[in-house]
This record gives sequence, structure tokens and C-alpha cells, in this order.
Amino acid sequence: MHLADNFYDQLVQLSDLDRTITNELSFDNINTEEITQLVDNRKQLLLSLFRAIEGSPQLAQTEQWQVAIKQTQGVVALMQNKTTAIGQTLYKYRHGNKSVQQYKKFL
Repeated sequence: MHLADNFYDQLVQLSDLDRTITNELSFDNINTEEITQLVDNRKQLLLSLFRAIEGSPQLAQTEQWQVAIKQTQGVVALMQNKTTAIGQTLYKYRHGNKSVQQYKKFL
């Protein structure tokens, strides 16, 4: 029973981390160090959850675990979207910078 209680406590922590990550990603000026630390903490928590599931495979069938999987998919999709948007902004910046360099040749 203690293993299951710890598992559910860790799922709550995972959910809290997901909310914090989502919140951090909503800002225009993203703190990459903070995101990196949160993702590292999330990874460690997931490793612990996976160990608990290895010890008690029935935990993988719980509704709470299924919710955690859906949350993970949502966080991953959000991070991918944000990364793509930042990449597009960087591309535009670099393209603009190259144009400025071309114009400077004529000065």
C-alpha cells in the first residue's frame, strides 16, 4: 500500500511540474534555465514512477497514470510547438540580418 501511496504522491508532483512547465512556456521571454531544470526534475520523477510500475505493473492500468500520460503528451506537444515558433523567429531574424549585411556592402 505504501508503494501505491508514494506512486500517487509522485503523480501529483508530476502534474504540478506539468502546470509549472506549461506556465513557464506561456511567457514571451522564456527562461531556458528554469525550463531545463523543470524538465530535469520531471525526468527524475518519471524514472521513479517507471520503477514503481516495474515493481507493480497494475499501477500502469490506473486512471491517474493514464491522465499523466495524456498530460505528458500535451506538455511534449506544447514544447514542440514553442520550439518550432522560436525556430521560425530565429530564421526570420537571420534572414533579416543577411539582408542588412547585403545593404551594408553598398554603403
